[in-house]
Amino acid sequence: MSRPVSFATLTTTLPTSDEERGRLMRNVGERDQQLYEYGRSGYRLAASVTVPGGDVVTVIDTLTREGELGDDDR
Repeated sequence: MSRPVSFATLTTTLPTSDEERGRLMRNVGERDQQLYEYGRSGYRLAASVTVPGGDVVTVIDTLTREGELGDDDR
C-alpha cells in the first residue's frame, strides 16, 4: 500500500541589484534556514525553479515528504 505524500513550497525573492546585496544575503540565509527546517521534518527537495524578473529572481522550491495521514508537524 502506498503512503500519502505531503507537498510544501517555498518562494524566495532575490534582488539582482548590487545595491541590494544586504537584502540578497538575508533572503538567501532565510531560504537556507527554511530548507534546513523542512529537511529536519522529513521533507526532501524535489525541484527548484528560478523565474527571472525585472529587479528580482524568484526561486520556487517544491518539497515532498512521505508519511502517515495526520502526521504533519509543520
